Amino acid sequence: MTAFMRADARITRREAILELGSILRFPLEVDDDGAEYLRPTSDTTLDVYVDEVDPHYPLVLTIWHWKSQADARTAVSELQPLIARSTGWTVIAQE
Repeated sequence: MTAFMRADARITRREAILELGSILRFPLEVDDDGAEYLRPTSDTTLDVYVDEVDPHYPLVLTIWHWKSQADARTAVSELQPLIARSTGWTVIAQE
């Protein structure tokens, strides 16, 4: 199940992953195909990409939760203020 946030950070995907991983101490995982993502909890992953569709919030943070959509939304509500406070980014939930 997925839920999304957007941030006003104007950095690359790689820079965002490194910053989030180092500041928040989330482990970086790499799939067999080379895809990188962060793992905030054992049943939650955080993927990051840049999407210029919204010029004010180009950084998209995707939460994948293995249990349910409600758990994915809960993860967003917990991670949104943590990421904003730790990075200084403005982070908004996206429906």
